Amino acid sequence: MTRGVFRLAAGGVCGLLLTGFAAGCGGEPGTGRPGPAETGPNAAGSPPAGSASPPVGPAATVSAGPSAGSVDLHRPGDLGFYATFNMDGVEGAEHFDDLDAGTAASTVVVVARVVDIVVTRTSQGEAADFPMVGVVLRPTDVVAGTLPPGSADRLTVEFVGDSTTDDERIAMLKRRLPAQPGLWFLHHKKDGAPEERGYFRTVSPQGLFVQGNQRVETPLTREGDGDMAAEGRMYRRLSALIQRVRGVR
Repeated sequence: MTRGVFRLAAGGVCGLLLTGFAAGCGGEPGTGRPGPAETGPNAAGSPPAGSASPPVGPAATVSAGPSAGSVDLHRPGDLGFYATFNMDGVEGAEHFDDLDAGTAASTVVVVARVVDIVVTRTSQGEAADFPMVGVVLRPTDVVAGTLPPGSADRLTVEFVGDSTTDDERIAMLKRRLPAQPGLWFLHHKKDGAPEERGYFRTVSPQGLFVQGNQRVETPLTREGDGDMAAEGRMYRRLSALIQRVRGVR
């Protein structure tokens, strides 16, 4: 199948997001790596492996948000949707040393589900115009920061498409919307160009965490040992990571 290209809209164009629907949507990045999950936070207990069983230890409750069981639920195939936007090796993408730095750079950190994919607008590039692709989220929990007015029920995270972004490709993405929620670190583009001020971007390729089979995964990147992404992947359950970002130690 044809491999398309997306670029992350981070004020300007920050980098490429390779989309491989045939290969990307079936795989689950990171589940073959041993990683630090076996000795990291919340290491006790059994891995979720598709189960909605409660987390162990300090992640047993998630205040003011969705239940721990719902955020820890892993559905095989969902990671493949996110992995279509993988950004490894992208020049100019921001990276952060740890979760605290990523949180500080975010307008808001939310638990949210993807509910739609849309083309938001057309933007001008150096060589040609290109469509802006919006991943529409429904927030269920504000973990840090504050949602701008009008964003409590629905917000749109923009990515930059290319010449292959057509109705068929958008329809393909819509058919593969993930059921599981993610933890999104978002920047509101209120200081950008007038036409983009109502939208958001992820602060970094590190700015999305979802529940994997054995641990939390960072489906926009597989790189970055010793940084924000690696710190998040130390957690076996997304509910425990949410508590960490919320400030519950």
